[in-house]
Amino acid sequence: MDCVGGRTTIENRLGRAGGLAALPNPGFCPPELPIPGFPVLTRSAALLTLLLQDGAVDLELASSVVALDPGLAFGTLQVANLERNGAGQVWQLPLAVVAAGCDRLFMMVNTALKVESSYDCGTSAKLRQLYLRCVQRACIAELLTSRLGRANPKRSYVAGLLFGLPGVPGRMHARNTASSAVLNSTLAGVLPANMWIGSSTTGEECDPIAAGVQLANGVLELPEGEKLESSWQMQRLAESPLWDSGDECTRRERCHLISQGCKLARWTAANAPRLSPWDFMSRLHRHKSWE
Repeated sequence: MDCVGGRTTIENRLGRAGGLAALPNPGFCPPELPIPGFPVLTRSAALLTLLLQDGAVDLELASSVVALDPGLAFGTLQVANLERNGAGQVWQLPLAVVAAGCDRLFMMVNTALKVESSYDCGTSAKLRQLYLRCVQRACIAELLTSRLGRANPKRSYVAGLLFGLPGVPGRMHARNTASSAVLNSTLAGVLPANMWIGSSTTGEECDPIAAGVQLANGVLELPEGEKLESSWQMQRLAESPLWDSGDECTRRERCHLISQGCKLARWTAANAPRLSPWDFMSRLHRHKSWE
């Protein structure tokens, strides 16, 4: 997949396209694909569909769209790893987009249920809230592992993004009677073992990525308020043995990282729905946008 320009016109073109498009190659018959395990955001599906219509796909733009939609990220990883046969699972989202291929991504996106159009208003709102929380968790997990130097920040992002999906009620799954088995199979191949059934909370035994995601989840559960740094909830999180799975970090440094995580969570909630996926990811990694 080669890179092409024109990212500033993508959403304008989307408006003219009128939503999801048909497959560009009607004669293509890909291998049977699994039914997507989770619904995808309508905006993400439309953006990815439009990007895949170009003769050369901008991998940065496509992977940015996938990175801000937990359902789409799961589906992309699932399709990318269909035929690996023990050759090593793909967990990096850009590589997953390449491994899945344009035609299979088109099929996956067009057969997936859409958050905003396939459910009633109440269920749709709950899904959007859950997906935003997944993105917040992913951003915080990437921040913590990056600052602590304990694990691959990019993999921590993917782990944080997918962490909330097992909690999606069964009725919200996309026409998949074996959703639990499909979920476990895909996640077990790309993320740390036992992460979804409760990793040990002792520092030496907990995988660094799992620890980072659990700490990020703890940050999201903190109450908002001006006196957060003196709250017992923050002090308790700063004392968690999960911090011990990486390099030594003082209590003061832990509290600072927790405060940074809270700032990032607020920034993500305000900007993820508003910015284009590529602008959001660019500003996220510049740090000064939210610090």
